[in-house]
Amino acid sequence: MADVRGHEQLAAVIAGAHEQFPGFEFRPLGSVDGHHTIARFSWELVAPDGSAPVAGSDVITLAEDGRIRSVLGFLDRVPTAA
Repeated sequence: MADVRGHEQLAAVIAGAHEQFPGFEFRPLGSVDGHHTIARFSWELVAPDGSAPVAGSDVITLAEDGRIRSVLGFLDRVPTAA
């Protein structure tokens, strides 16, 4: 996936995903599950036709000031090569 630090690098990774999948939108799956400074959530990447070929889960750790300290991302579903 990516190893980034700071707002600019995170924004660049998100922009890269939008460039790689034009017209797709991220959609949350379920609700965020949190405990103290850790939260997890799942998502899908939805195509204009409504299909969701990519899905994943992220685990976020927050710093004491509420800023994101780390994000661990997992791809749960990816398209297979034709």
